[in-house]
Amino acid sequence: MFKTHITTILTLLMVGSLSADGDSFAYLKSLPKAELHLHLGGSFPLSYLLSIASPEQAEELHKGLEVISKKVHYHDVFPLFKLVGNIVNSEERVQKGVEALCESLKEDGVSYVEIRSSVKDLGKGYEEYLKAILQGMANERSESFKPYLLLSLQRNSAIAITKATIDLALKYQDEGVVGIDLSGDSSLEQMEFLIPELKRAKNSGLALVLHMGESPKEKGQIDLLTHLEPDRIGHGVFLTDEAKEWIIAKKIPIEVCLTSSVLVEMVKNAHEHPGLELYRNGHPIALSTDDPLLFSTSLSQELLLAHEQCGLSLEELFSITYNSFKYTLGK
Repeated sequence: MFKTHITTILTLLMVGSLSADGDSFAYLKSLPKAELHLHLGGSFPLSYLLSIASPEQAEELHKGLEVISKKVHYHDVFPLFKLVGNIVNSEERVQKGVEALCESLKEDGVSYVEIRSSVKDLGKGYEEYLKAILQGMANERSESFKPYLLLSLQRNSAIAITKATIDLALKYQDEGVVGIDLSGDSSLEQMEFLIPELKRAKNSGLALVLHMGESPKEKGQIDLLTHLEPDRIGHGVFLTDEAKEWIIAKKIPIEVCLTSSVLVEMVKNAHEHPGLELYRNGHPIALSTDDPLLFSTSLSQELLLAHEQCGLSLEELFSITYNSFKYTLGK
């Protein structure tokens, strides 16, 4: 919530009042930033993964990242999440990985982050996995760095995992879990139980964030929007006219991930991302990374990309960075 980040906002205003002449990247890195779209499995620092991976896993990871850097189809990114899961295969590794991620975010000037992760059973059950993430976040939390968690559901999640995820999110609502993220293959049909369960989460005080517009084959956009009234939209590249009109009318912030959208071929070039046109027409957006590991980026690099390739001025990027704190879900 915007008013709860007053220290960060004041710091950002002081930094923003400094001259932006000279090194644009250094200036953008110096801004306190809110990272609102980041998946844990695609965001562990590479150095951390290499420190715990087997030689075979390390080689496979390097090859996978190289393939992505040359552009891949949207669906071809998902196997690398499985590889990362095989490397970070214990609650202890998850906790340390979260700590390593938070440290890398701090280094980049991020002062607020919402990490996304589905729940997993690494041998001790879903709850222990969740507690490992929360403990890692708690160990890194400070007055100048606020991490929170969104629990992710796939569009084809089974009813048992859907209910278990929402139950855990509600149980740990006061310990850093702020909402539910709906992600996964956006071309899949919605299962009948999905909307009632997400409504249960929303009615119990959890925020809802929806991946939407990742594929031109996506189904049921307007139904999801009208039934769930999400707090934010992730990506928003391939929106139907009806969905776009609804999002604009409701002023739902869109999380724009430029590098990600280019590398998975949602858009050919960063400047073609439709979220930028919406921004120029006054719609709220937040620049985000999606997956710093998979797409070899950082939030500061995304801001620089928006400056150098998309024509956004440093003043506009300061405004986007400042306003991103208005769209946060944490207390």
